[in-house]
Amino acid sequence: MDSSERKKVSVITRYILDAFSEGDWVALGQITGNLKIITDHPRLLRSLSFGDDDYPYCVAEVLGTIFDSDNTLIPEIIDHFDIDLWYQQKEPEKYLRIFTPALIKSADFWKEGYLRAFISHLSSNRERMSALKASLANWGISAFIAHEDIKASREWRDEVEAGLETMDVLVAVIEPGFKDSDWCAQEVGYALGRKIDIVPLRAGLDPFGFFGKYQGIQVKGKVPDLVANEVVQALLNKPQHRMRLLQSIAKAFATLHSKRKVELIGILDSWSIATDQQIKALLEQASLSELERRSLESLTNRVGAFRQPETVTPTTDFDDIPF
Repeated sequence: MDSSERKKVSVITRYILDAFSEGDWVALGQITGNLKIITDHPRLLRSLSFGDDDYPYCVAEVLGTIFDSDNTLIPEIIDHFDIDLWYQQKEPEKYLRIFTPALIKSADFWKEGYLRAFISHLSSNRERMSALKASLANWGISAFIAHEDIKASREWRDEVEAGLETMDVLVAVIEPGFKDSDWCAQEVGYALGRKIDIVPLRAGLDPFGFFGKYQGIQVKGKVPDLVANEVVQALLNKPQHRMRLLQSIAKAFATLHSKRKVELIGILDSWSIATDQQIKALLEQASLSELERRSLESLTNRVGAFRQPETVTPTTDFDDIPF
């Protein structure tokens, strides 16, 4: 049991001492499958009934036995009795420290300065999703890949939750089986709950339910590079993401080799979404080499990139100077 769990057990203990009846103890025993531990304890229910001084000790002993054998019961008990809500009213400042998860700290998998995209997909698509992640990175999008087959540790589930809590957009790869996946359904529901934009990728299935209102991108049979291009184009067409994504793109382009950089700049310009002024700013931030500038000469001339500001020489009208 870690320090966070110990603090929660302490809150549970305090709640029980403050509010529990014999019926509550029976309910706790039934929920946890430990009713025998409670009813067979020689002093617990008797000391509760008579208000004996050893009741707090008995409570701590019983809870210790239950939670030491299975600490996953801690959140279940908190949720069933609404202990977190009770503690929020009792100790609002301490409540934040104990019950508010530090998700932002744990979400260190995002690439700094990039737009954050959580990719929800079936585990059978893992290899293609890894290729899509690499293609999106060229466009300044840091992708987090979630897998359907999460059996892993609570730490992995916490990491997934951190990704959902800190994502800017959710990309849902919808194919037969997506609707039946508990994980995928929860990930989409999380995005809807946070009012986060969803980009559905139609891979044999259309968006459904509450996210059926989002127009999907047809990706069946397309290579990851092309899919990434279409995702970026869709996001750039959303005013709320455009400026942020253009800044991310400039940062990503600065890291690319010449041929790829020139190619993607040409693709970006061909979409006619960014203004000349935005293209100019991107070119000037993309760390273009002399060779890359020459390759993009017509574009840089059109948008006025890398031009030195004209020097204005002040003039004096001597006729206006009095003697």
